[in-house]
Amino acid sequence: IKGENLNGVYSANEFLTRINLMKAYKEGSATPIKAGTKAVIVGGGNVAMDAARCAKRLGAEVYIVYRRTEAELPARAEEVEHAKEEGIIFKFLTNPIEIEATEDGWVKSIHCQQMKLSEPDASGRAKPVPIEGAFVDIDADCVIMSIGTSPNPLIKSTTEGLDTQKWGGIIADEDGLTSKEGVYAGGDAVTGAATVILAMGAGKKAAAAMDKYMQSK
Repeated sequence: IKGENLNGVYSANEFLTRINLMKAYKEGSATPIKAGTKAVIVGGGNVAMDAARCAKRLGAEVYIVYRRTEAELPARAEEVEHAKEEGIIFKFLTNPIEIEATEDGWVKSIHCQQMKLSEPDASGRAKPVPIEGAFVDIDADCVIMSIGTSPNPLIKSTTEGLDTQKWGGIIADEDGLTSKEGVYAGGDAVTGAATVILAMGAGKKAAAAMDKYMQSK
């Protein structure tokens, strides 16, 4: 969306990496982080909850904006409950459409479209649709983008014979074998957003399968 390159906008990965690995919360840190006085987290997954709680502990008033309702939040229920306990404010059926700037190029606010859920489609999932003329502005000096990502499209476009899902995920069997002989894959690039534990398990299975494959050659 417009304004994502402003000062004060972070990806959740960058925000959490700076805090947890680079100790950005310490005075004099070589990689400081600015949570500001008001932080808005865009997304509703477990990583969004982590980013929100870290920003809260850095002293910010924190909002999570999510375009569906609480019932559709992808984060684990206990993560949502812990965020609420720490005072995180949830703005449901709210979809960011622009991040607005101060004169010197820092985040000033986030402009959002109010949403409603349509009737469920054939899969049973209700789609969020805009409410015409309904907008809300949330003041913020920090915005953290925590939305799902898909595998690099270069993988599909440059690897002939590699079968992929419509959303870009690589198709692999339970051992990680793809449609190309001797090529294995695992983790989020196959399953979509999941946990580190599942990705590690997929890696171990694929390693064993690769070893067996090479021994047979």
